[in-house]
Amino acid sequence: MTQKQRRSSSAVKAREKAREKAARFREQEDARLLIAEKAILLQETIDDFDAETERRVAKLREERNGQLAEKRGQLDALVVEMLDTEIPAEQASERLGMSVHQVRAAKKSFDQAVAALAEQSTDDAPAPESTATTSAPADGEEGTADSDTDDAPAAETGEASATYNFPPPGGPVTVPAQDGSPENAEGATLPPGSAG
Repeated sequence: MTQKQRRSSSAVKAREKAREKAARFREQEDARLLIAEKAILLQETIDDFDAETERRVAKLREERNGQLAEKRGQLDALVVEMLDTEIPAEQASERLGMSVHQVRAAKKSFDQAVAALAEQSTDDAPAPESTATTSAPADGEEGTADSDTDDAPAAETGEASATYNFPPPGGPVTVPAQDGSPENAEGATLPPGSAG
């Protein structure tokens, strides 16, 4: 075998080894690509699962907070109901298994909730329509409402009128007469803010 043939034979062998290595590298690269693809898909699944779990947890927390607020409101109402029996806060706390601080906090919370509801109902209530006809006062004159004469018979008989006549702003307020009230003897007209 000549030197040229040996070189040719060595080159063929080297090429075959290189091809084998290249094939092995391609197989490894394909395996790496497959591993990376699976890892990326799994990471996306983990992110989706985490986001869905957080959404569910937030919804459960919201439901829990709503139910706890409702139940605390009911407990506050029971505390106030106990206090309405004219029992001191110390005794109420012993009977309810609460501290005096908790009893007072429950009463305060209940009072605030009632005040908020009252304020909300006055904000949501439509403006009352006056059934009395009022004349606009002229300059220098005081306005008068027909309600002073409309409710006079009801005040004399002691019966409440079925309709309320609202005076103009700043005018006298007509309150339905009630049996046994001192206002009944003096008439049913009181200045604003004096009822109480």
